[in-house]
Amino acid sequence: MKQKAAAVLLVLSFSTGLVTTAQADSPSGSMSANMSVNSSAAATSKTSSVTGQALPPLTLKQAVEWAQTNSYNTRTAERDVERRRLELKNAEKELGNSPIDYIDNEYVDNETSWRNYSSSTLSYLASKKQAQYAKDQIYFNVMKSYQSVFVAENQVKNDLEALEIAQAEEKIALAKFARGKLSEYAKNESTQARVQAEQAVEQGKIALQKSRDALNFLMGQPNGTAYEMVDRPVYKEPKKLDIELHIQQLTDMNPNLWKLEDSIKTSELNVRYFDFNNGAGAYDLAKMDVDTAKEELAKGQKDFAESLRNLYATVKENQKKYVQLEESLRTAKEALELSHKKWARGLIIEMELKNNQLKVNQIERQMEELAIELDQNEYTLNKPWST
Repeated sequence: MKQKAAAVLLVLSFSTGLVTTAQADSPSGSMSANMSVNSSAAATSKTSSVTGQALPPLTLKQAVEWAQTNSYNTRTAERDVERRRLELKNAEKELGNSPIDYIDNEYVDNETSWRNYSSSTLSYLASKKQAQYAKDQIYFNVMKSYQSVFVAENQVKNDLEALEIAQAEEKIALAKFARGKLSEYAKNESTQARVQAEQAVEQGKIALQKSRDALNFLMGQPNGTAYEMVDRPVYKEPKKLDIELHIQQLTDMNPNLWKLEDSIKTSELNVRYFDFNNGAGAYDLAKMDVDTAKEELAKGQKDFAESLRNLYATVKENQKKYVQLEESLRTAKEALELSHKKWARGLIIEMELKNNQLKVNQIERQMEELAIELDQNEYTLNKPWST
């Protein structure tokens, strides 16, 4: 009997230091401590894919680098940083040599220049944060597309195994029909099931290439290009996370909240350097803008904290599901081992053995796909602004 090798179980490396991850300087750096190439995956990186074609290897790091280079948003954000830097430099020059009020530490009789300088400083700092924000987004989008290829490959494997069973069942049906032990209707049903299984395989291969092309688009590679994805996460039991402390730390790092804080600072500058030639009514409106900006920040912080709590609950639930799948896999492997012994003694037909093998394979793939979801949960938990 032709034996099937069980799919290699390659699963998630869930960070044991979420706060440290969240404080990494770059998107790729935030995951480097959690992602490691499984030795089995590395060994098979130059082997044939599920479609039988030998593919060149592609690491997640390389995919991210290509995508960062290809990204319009990243390039635009970097140009904006340079533009804001030049604006700040020019604003600093415009301050000139005005005397300084050492009590308030402000330039005297030069409020317009000082206001421009303060505003340019805020804009420059905001542009730097936005540039990092753009890189975080690219990293997450690439990671999702990269890992979606694994999911699509798993579906093709499932479809191929289903086709193999459908072909075997059709063969049995044809033999029974030839001996008059099966109706023509039942035989035709078996044939139709095999045809549908063949169609599912073809559709799965098309979906697989679409998922690859989605990654190709991000990387700036031609459609139709295929790579062997070699970076598969490996699961490790995470350390307990103080979610409230985590929320406090991420609140200080969230670029979306930075924008709201900058709105407060800008509104306060408008009040501080208000031109009273515009009238007292306009001054009251300027003060109201400060209050409104503060309320928006408070709401943003509250919503952000709640979203992180919900996400952390999802992570813990997915971890429980993973443990349950581990138990299901153990039971399925025991059943498979027993069916091997029965089949060797002629007590069961090969079809039963194939079905038990299929159960093992499918559970392993479910675990891998849950691992992928956990991996993305982890990144989102550490850099929620990137999603």
